[in-house]
Amino acid sequence: MSNRYRVQHKFWLDLKKDQEDKLDEWLHALKASRQFVSTVRDALRLFFDLKEGKTDVLLELFPFASEQRQLQQQLARLEGLIQQSAHQPAPLVSGPKPLTGLPKVLPRVVDDDDDDLLVIGRDTTTDSAMNFLTSMLSLQQ
Repeated sequence: MSNRYRVQHKFWLDLKKDQEDKLDEWLHALKASRQFVSTVRDALRLFFDLKEGKTDVLLELFPFASEQRQLQQQLARLEGLIQQSAHQPAPLVSGPKPLTGLPKVLPRVVDDDDDDLLVIGRDTTTDSAMNFLTSMLSLQQ
């Protein structure tokens, strides 16, 4: 023998009311897919959880609600930052300020005693035009 104690609850829907007629359609669809009992249980759990100010069942049944809540919190934080920046006075612009605290730069000393002078000139040991023509002629062969 089973130790289960089962009860049944009945309720009425007034099909003349649009919302209750729509509920009736949904309930028939749930019964056809054998989801009626679990859906009613979840709906009642959600209802009473929310009524107590809790969101545990909501987040269990609808995990995407947590992401939406986080997004709404981020938007609220951004709105607050925008409002704060709108109430702050704009910084006064009075032109460039002198730099302070920098080390002093000594002038460059020119050393005239250097006798070694490096002269860089053009390299004329190769004929670039001849190299180019030779390369072009080798392409034709």
